[in-house]
Amino acid sequence: MTEDTAQKERRLAKELAQVRSQKASEDRTTRISRDYSVGGMPPDTTHRATRGSADTPDVVQLPAKKRRKTENKW
Repeated sequence: MTEDTAQKERRLAKELAQVRSQKASEDRTTRISRDYSVGGMPPDTTHRATRGSADTPDVVQLPAKKRRKTENKW
């Protein structure tokens, strides 16, 4: 009825794996859902117009940077 060291080592390794998996499942956190599709939109999502250069008095600003047009690649 005596166990040799190899059997003890295997049994302890299995027990350790079980304990580790239990600990990991307890510590696992749920992620916050970022889905605002059905009635979950925050109340402060109003449209804000972008400010133009004429909206700021006594300031001369450069025009907004435009996207470059790419040449024909093909």
